[in-house]
Amino acid sequence: MSRMQTETLLRRVQTGDADALDALVREYYPQILNYCRWHVPDAQQAQDAAQETFYKAVRWLDGCGGFAGQFRPFLYKIAKNICADWHRASARDGPALESLPEEPGYQEAGFDQTEDALSLRALTARLDPETRELVLLRFGQQLKLREIAQVTGLPMRTVQSRLRAALKILKNQLEQEELP
Repeated sequence: MSRMQTETLLRRVQTGDADALDALVREYYPQILNYCRWHVPDAQQAQDAAQETFYKAVRWLDGCGGFAGQFRPFLYKIAKNICADWHRASARDGPALESLPEEPGYQEAGFDQTEDALSLRALTARLDPETRELVLLRFGQQLKLREIAQVTGLPMRTVQSRLRAALKILKNQLEQEELP
């Protein structure tokens, strides 16, 4: 979906057009759900986080006079905050036994339907959380560097240099694993 199409839909959502909201959700929900599933281990809670992302986005649109910026990074920023809230609550309360997943819930959009997702998860587990987030946004969610900078609040050059450093680390890990 082009930026102009998205902006048109956003204006229509602000006027109460339910069809426009449906179109936005159809376009972006699989990506946001995929992102939430990387951060929230329980599939149902990840779905709840994705739905809450859209709820908060629509509430924000209702409360403002317009939308400046790109919608996709805006959604990821909301999802990031919701997932962070979930982690804080989980750390405080401890995981409920029924919320522990039997197997990873990576069944939705993108490359997560392959074993590449498990390999990426295993490789990135050794990275610090901030760098892992950058790798996920770039390679798991296919966000542009500019969008990653908007989501994380980092300067674009910082995003570039941290991704470059992460790729070197991941390359070294892969080379070490290939050695007999």
